[in-house]
Formats: sequence, structure tokens, C-alpha cells
Amino acid sequence: MERIFRARPFKTRNADEYDISTLLNLFVNPLNGLSTPFDYENSIIKGRMGSGKTMYLRANQAFYLSSLLPALMEGADEIILPIMIKLNDFQHLTEPSEIYRQVVIKIVEELTSIYLHFEGVKNLKDIHGNLRLIPRDLITRHKNSEMMLKISALSSDEYLQRINIDKQNKGSVKVRFLEASSEWKKNYFQEFKKKANPGIKDIEECYKYLLQENDGKILLLIDEAGALDKGFFKGEQEKSGLFETLMNQFRTASFIRTKVAVYPNSYSDMLTETRYGDVIMLENNIKDEAGYVKLRSKAISIINNYINPKNDEELPFRADDIFEIKGGEQIYGDALEMILYASHGNMRRLIHLFDLSMDMAYSENSYASRVEKSHVIEALKKHAINNESTLTNQDREFLQNLVSVCRSRSAYQFSFPNVPLYKYTSRSKEYNIVNIEDPGSGRKATVYSFDFSFCILKDIPTHRMNDDERVYKERSGDIGRWSSRKAVITQGMIEQASLPGKIEGKVTFYDAVKKHGFILLDEPSDEPSNERFFFQCSDIIEDDKSKNIHIGKRLRFYPSELSNGMNYANMIEVL
Repeated sequence: MERIFRARPFKTRNADEYDISTLLNLFVNPLNGLSTPFDYENSIIKGRMGSGKTMYLRANQAFYLSSLLPALMEGADEIILPIMIKLNDFQHLTEPSEIYRQVVIKIVEELTSIYLHFEGVKNLKDIHGNLRLIPRDLITRHKNSEMMLKISALSSDEYLQRINIDKQNKGSVKVRFLEASSEWKKNYFQEFKKKANPGIKDIEECYKYLLQENDGKILLLIDEAGALDKGFFKGEQEKSGLFETLMNQFRTASFIRTKVAVYPNSYSDMLTETRYGDVIMLENNIKDEAGYVKLRSKAISIINNYINPKNDEELPFRADDIFEIKGGEQIYGDALEMILYASHGNMRRLIHLFDLSMDMAYSENSYASRVEKSHVIEALKKHAINNESTLTNQDREFLQNLVSVCRSRSAYQFSFPNVPLYKYTSRSKEYNIVNIEDPGSGRKATVYSFDFSFCILKDIPTHRMNDDERVYKERSGDIGRWSSRKAVITQGMIEQASLPGKIEGKVTFYDAVKKHGFILLDEPSDEPSNERFFFQCSDIIEDDKSKNIHIGKRLRFYPSELSNGMNYANMIEVL
């Protein structure tokens, strides 16, 4: 276990940093049911930053490169060429027509560069290694499954020997394809780049040149669509932009399928019709039990994949050797639950938190020790402190005011009408202290929530008991639930929340006619917990006067004393 901790298996969490030879070792299928992540079909991959869109597309690239070589070697009926395009390469361009032109050129360039993946012994071994990593059930759904299984069963030496024999056969599909690719790139590409208006016909011509005798196809893997200039998505006078034109050309080309990654609810999220493909959502809602269970299962698979490289001959470890993970139906109350909640369903943050938690466990003991819930709590506090430290003193002071109100109202969700909080919400999901739960529109205010790790640091309640409204400090789904309470924050509330010495209690008696009653402290404080406080509705703060009062209602107030010695509640907030 010491070896695993020192190797820091979760240190790398950006999909672009992984070699294509390791992607399928780490990739975990995010889909359930009949669909597989490697179906040859049009798909729209949706998810926010860090949700795993790039990992999904690059895993497709690795899968189809691995299946391409057996298809070329065996002369298969179906040959699919995977083309990975990152549209952020063109984010410096603002003219829609030039973006369109450069995208077409890039597709042709990548199409004629596939042969480079098969040059050199290392590349060939990597591709063969990837083929051996693909789960059997995914291979059996592929049209070339028989030959893929046949090639994957070969040892590395047998595989390389088979390729050398194939190279000597000048008439083989593989050799013809590799030679045609190299020839087109060398002799025609520079002239092609000079064309004023390249288009879908040029892609088709190049493609036919490479595989004239085979009914091959192209799989376009399009990443970072949201990085392009807005003008590429919306034309003049509300007409369709060139992005939709391009996607329609791909859609109607019989030899192309596309998998395109977009941010939900962004200007790039415009492919709403099923003709553009099925939508694949990559994020799980951790506040929904079904979403939590699905993410938990996925997270355990991810841990197993990351700590056990498939080519590692040493005794494999299990996820629960490294992290405290309860088994069977006990899916709450362990270290993994806290990590999942803090991830907010974001895959990159999930990987990051695995790394932080392992580091905390190792630091505490000075040796490799299983990550317990206490280690995760400390790691989350450290993460929240680091995020908060990036704010200015003024921003931190304002944030603390919001915290004070939410803590006093026992709510981690809030709205602050007419006050935008962009500087707290505009960073990636890994580093946001405040997240948008429900975007507002018109008169409807935006609902925000504090990040889970920040709630732990600032002691902001996130959970309540299943059977009543008491705050559940363990923040777990074992006998608790996510709180649905939302605080509507005003400047007056901020001023009240910052007053020192306020205490809380429950209404034990209330006269609805005379509008007064008594409060009993529900938790120990500096005041005797068995003393009652008299209150009058006229002393409720202006922002809460419209709220209903009844027995059991919790109130926050400033304790004072009348001339007759009676305890009296002043400046009352209705919680």
C-alpha cells in the first residue's frame, strides 16, 4: 500500500495529460442499459467543466484506433477512422467563415495523420495494449469483434511478428492505407490548405482516396465546442450560424458520425433535435439517491482502475483497502460519502479529492494508512481554505456576511435578489465557493448554494434528520437528508446575523390573537436552558414579519430583560 500512496495515482486529473495507451485503463463506462460509450452513432456529450467530456471522447479515440488495426490487418468490411478535433485550437478566430474553413482543414489534416499512430514499435505495442484493456462485453458489440478478440489474444511478440508479415504483403489493406495516408499528407495537403472555401466534399474526397475499396467510415470526436466565438453559433438576424450548418453537413454525410461535447445551457448547446444524436449527460446529482448510488458505483470502479494498472503483475488492491468504503446496502456514513458530496458529481474534482484525502491520511500518520472519514473532513477543510484564500479581503468579508445569515437560518442554499455573485460562481466546479442551484429569470431570483467543503469549514448546516427538522451534524444519508431550506437574504438580515450574543429556541406557546408567546432554548447556551423568553410579534425584524408563527417554530433573538425581571426576546428572526 505504501507503493500506491507514494505513486499518487490520482495526481493527474486532466484527460489531455494521459497517454492514449493509458486511457482505457482508467476509463469507466458512465452509461447504463443498452447504450455503450463506443457505439458508432451521433451523440451530444453534455457536462460542465471537469465532468469528463474530454475523457469520454479520447476513450472513443483509443477504442477505435485499437479496433482499426485489426480491421486493416484482416481486411474487415467495416473500417472506422477516429478523428479527434479540439475546437479551442480556433478560439482566437472571430470570423465565422474562417472558423469553418480551419475546422475543415483540421479534419483533413487529422484524417491523413492517423497512420502516425501506427509508426514505431512503441505505438504498436500501446495500441495492442489498449485492445487488451477493452472490456470483453464492449468488444462483443463491435462488428469486428471476432477479429478484435483474435488479435487481442496474441502476445506482444506474436502481435509484432504478425504485423511484420503483414507489411511484406504489399497488397494488404493496412499497407495500402498507411501508404495512401503518407502520400496524401506529403503531396497534397499544403495545396489543400490554400483553398479559399474547403468543405464537406473535400473531406469526402480525401477519405475516399485513403479507403477507395472499402466501405469505411469516419467518427468525428469534437471537443471544446464552447470555446469558439459566439458568432459561429448564431448568424445575423437570428438565423442559424455556421456551427449548425457544419453539423448538418456531417449529419447528412453517410460516411460520418459525430460525437460532440458541449456545456449545458450555453450558446453552444443548440443541437436540441434528435437528428443530431442522443444526449449523454455525464454528471450525477449527488442529492438524489439514484444519482448518488450511480456515482458511488462509478467512483469505486474509478478507484480500482487507478490503483491497479492492468499491466501491473503485483497483487492488486481493492478500493476499500485504500478508502473507508462500507459494503452491501451500507452506502452512507463512510469516507467515500463525504468525497462524493464534495465532488458535486464533477469527475475532475472527484479525482482531485481522492488525491487530497490520501495525502491527508499519509501526512497524519507519516505512512500509508487507509483514508478514513476524519481524513476526508480535514482534506475538505484544507481545500476550502485554499479556495477562500484566492479572494480579496473585501470579498471574504462579504462572503462571511452571507455565511452568517445562512448559518443562523440553518440553510446552505440562499437567494440574494438583485445582487449578482459572479466572482464566486464563475470559476470551475473544482474551485467555486458558491454554486448556482437554479438560475433565476424575470422576477424569479437565482438560488445559490455554498460548496459542501466550504459548509464543513464554516459549519453551515447541509443536512437534517429524517424524522424532524433538527440539523444533522454528521451530514450523512444514513439517518439524515439534504436540507431543502433556502434563506432569502437581505441587507437587514446581514446586519442582524452579525450581531453578537443572539441565541435560538423553539416556540412552546403562542397566542395568535394577542400575537405573543414564549420561547424555550433548544440548545445549551450562556442562558439557562430551562428558562423561557417572552416574545411579541411586534419585535420580529421587518424582513420576517410576513412569516407564520406556530408552536415548534424556531426563532433567533437577542436576549434581554424587562423591568419586572422577565426574560424577553428582542430583534427576533423567524428561522
